[in-house]
Amino acid sequence: MEIQDWEKHYEDAYMIITRSLKDIRGVFVAYNSNIDAIKRLNEDEIRKLIGILGCSTIQEQVTQYPREIKDPVDLMARLVISMRDGKAAEVPTYNTDIHEWLMDNLGFDRARMGGQAGIMSNLLANLGIQNVITYVPWLSKEQAEYFVDSPNLRHPAVEGGNLVLKHPKEVYDHQLKPKVNWILEYSKGTNVCCAGECFTVPRDNRLIISSRPDWLHIDMSNELYERLPQIRQGIDGALLAGYQMIKEEYDDGTTYSYYVEKAVNVITRLKQCNPRMQIHVEFTSIQNRVIRKAILTDIVKKHATSLGLDTVEVANALNVLGYEELAFAVMSKDEKSVVALYEGAVRLLKDLQLQVVNIHSLGHYISLVSRDHPVDVEGHRDALLFASILAATQASIGHINSIDDTKEGLEVPVYDKGHEDLGSLATYLVRKGVCSMDEFESGCINAMGHSLVIVPTKVVDKPTGTVGIGDAISAGAFIALLTKIKDKGEKCPEHT
Repeated sequence: MEIQDWEKHYEDAYMIITRSLKDIRGVFVAYNSNIDAIKRLNEDEIRKLIGILGCSTIQEQVTQYPREIKDPVDLMARLVISMRDGKAAEVPTYNTDIHEWLMDNLGFDRARMGGQAGIMSNLLANLGIQNVITYVPWLSKEQAEYFVDSPNLRHPAVEGGNLVLKHPKEVYDHQLKPKVNWILEYSKGTNVCCAGECFTVPRDNRLIISSRPDWLHIDMSNELYERLPQIRQGIDGALLAGYQMIKEEYDDGTTYSYYVEKAVNVITRLKQCNPRMQIHVEFTSIQNRVIRKAILTDIVKKHATSLGLDTVEVANALNVLGYEELAFAVMSKDEKSVVALYEGAVRLLKDLQLQVVNIHSLGHYISLVSRDHPVDVEGHRDALLFASILAATQASIGHINSIDDTKEGLEVPVYDKGHEDLGSLATYLVRKGVCSMDEFESGCINAMGHSLVIVPTKVVDKPTGTVGIGDAISAGAFIALLTKIKDKGEKCPEHT
C-alpha cells in the first residue's frame, strides 16, 4: 500500500472515531497519578552531573545495572545506560534523597500531571468522553490540582454512607503528601563521554525516576469497593495502570499477594454483570521480577481483555514468563527482531488468555487479536490509526487540550520507513503461509487462531517531548474500540 493510501485510511478512521466518541457512556481509570518534575538535559548539564560524581564511579555502577535507585551514582548509571541505548526506562526509588539531590544540582523545567492513569484521565476528559471516573488511592491536595478542570472528570468518594462523584479538587485527602516523579528527557544527537567511553544518543527518549514512598498502596477502601456497582453502570470499560507500585513486602507484614488479590477483586466486581466489559491493563518497566510475573499471571491473565506494551516491555514480559531466548531476540537490533516481536505477541495473547495485545514501537503499531473479540480487523486498524494521531499530536505540540488539537496530529505525515522496516515480518508471514503480501500491505491479517493488525505510524521528527505519548496511544486505541462495541452488557442491580 502506498503512503497516500495510508493517509486516506488515517483520514477515514479519524472522521469515523471522532464522530463516535459521544457514544461512549464512560471510562473508569485507575490507579497511578503523580506529579512529574520534567527536565530536558543538555550536554553541559550531563557533563556537570558526571563531574560531580566521577566517571569511574558511574561506569563501575553501569556494569552492575542497578534496578533500584538508592543514591545519585545509581541514578547516573541508569541515565548513561538509557542514553547509550536510546531506550526509555522507569526505575524506582524508595527515599526522598534523590529528589533533594536533583533539586540541589539540576532543578526542573516544569511540572505536570504524571502517572499513566492521571495522564489518561486528563486526556479522555479533554477529548470529551462524557463520563471519566478517575480513581487515585493517594489523592493529595497537590495532586488534585493537576487534574483538568472539566465537569466530565470526577473522582468517587463515600460521604454519609453514599457514593458521590466529584472533581478531585473536592474530595482529596488532606493528610496525604504528593508523589513526585522525575522525568529526565534527552535528545537524539547528544554526545556523552564517561570514563573513556563516548557515544551519541541514538534517539529522543527519557529516564523516569519513580518515587515509591512507604505509604503508597494500590488499594481501595471497603466502603468504596462495596459501591462499585454504582460506578459500573455508567462506564463501558476500564483503563488500569500502576500495578508496578506493588511491593513484595510491606512494613505491616503484608505481602504483594494481598494487594494482587484486592486488584483482582476490583476487576471481578467491575465485570460482574458484563463479563465482556473491556478491561485494559497498561504495562510498564518493572524491575522486580516477582511483581512483574504476579501482575502478568495473577492480574492480567483471565481478568484483563487487553494489554498495552512497548518493545522493551514485551521483552520484559516474555523473559519473566520463561521465554528468555525470544525476549533476547526482541531486543536485538537486527532485521529478525520484528519477527520475534510478533512471535512474542502471540505467546502473550495465548499464555495470558487475552483478547488483544497492543504493542507500540517507533514507526509501527501491532495488535494481536483473538477470534472472539467483538471488533473486526478493520475496526482494530482504525483504532491503531486513531491512536497514532493522538501520539503525533502529543509529540508535535506537547499536549491535547481538546479534540480540535488532534487535527495537528492528523497533519503529521506517515513515517514511510516504519512500513519499510516491517519487510522482514512480511517475508516471514508470507513464507509461513499466514498471509499474502497484499494482505500484509493492507495491515489486516486473519491468521490461524488470531488476527494481526499492523500499521505504519505518524512520527514527529523533532518531538516537543516524549512524556505521555505511550499513554495517548493506549487510551486512544482503547476508546476507539469502545466506539465500535455496541453490546454494553446487562444492567446491574445497584447492590450486587
